[in-house]
Amino acid sequence: MNKFSAALLSATAVLAMAPAANAGGSLDISLSDDVARLGYDATQMGSGLHVSLAGLYDDDKGEMLSAGLHVVDVRPSTSNLYIGVGAKLFAYSTDRSDRYDDYSGLALGVGGFFRYSFASAPDVSLAGHAYYAPPVISFADTDNMIVSDLRLQFSLLPTARVYAGYRYNGIRLEDVDNRYKLGDGAHLGLTIDF
Repeated sequence: MNKFSAALLSATAVLAMAPAANAGGSLDISLSDDVARLGYDATQMGSGLHVSLAGLYDDDKGEMLSAGLHVVDVRPSTSNLYIGVGAKLFAYSTDRSDRYDDYSGLALGVGGFFRYSFASAPDVSLAGHAYYAPPVISFADTDNMIVSDLRLQFSLLPTARVYAGYRYNGIRLEDVDNRYKLGDGAHLGLTIDF
């Protein structure tokens, strides 16, 4: 087990034990054949401050950790749209393959997330996020990075949603022509609010 895998396991353990005191939080688990992602999100009640932590493991391509800070609208609203804007710090490590060496890097992605519940079918929602890190805030082996995810969700319970989604994580590595795709593709998942 390399140092990055150990850090990913440590972060996952911290996420699993993260306290929800004074915060509305959620745990997000998504899986595909080769990729697992665990995320924790929390909004500080009454402040509009939203924090997130996540770890992604791709059996063939590497690992990625992220930590985000966003602002959200906490005013009572009848709107079906929930949005947050801010930034996420990404740290990744790639696995050696026939086409790539081992790479690692950091990037600060700017963007946000949304969830839209359909008025005609309130148990169905569309959710996603997108972040872009330009070269000026991408470090080590990273030239730039795009991280995005789009999901169609269904509420099983008021506090639990299942979803099907598609993730694209494209990393432009220095001196490499094509984007390195880490953890991309279709996935299924579960989000639990607490």
